[in-house]
Amino acid sequence: MDAGEPGALLTIEMLPVAAPEEVGVKTAENEALLPALIFIGMLAPLTLNPVPEADAPVTVNVAVPAFVRVTVCAPLLPTETLPNGTLAGLIVS
Repeated sequence: MDAGEPGALLTIEMLPVAAPEEVGVKTAENEALLPALIFIGMLAPLTLNPVPEADAPVTVNVAVPAFVRVTVCAPLLPTETLPNGTLAGLIVS
């Protein structure tokens, strides 16, 4: 896909917010150094791992049976409810 200049997406051009200061005005510069190498522990010489004393057991993989979901629906009879018993004049709203 050829569209536009190849380096256009890699270039960011920013204009300064204010004009440059006069010569001799104090400025601050910050330098970031790469982090130093950090070593924790002891330096030990390289050694070979010993040969195992016994053979590793044979591992056998078998196919896992598929999980089956069974849903059983049983009809329920409707339940009967009675109205709340209230007397006239005792209703609070």
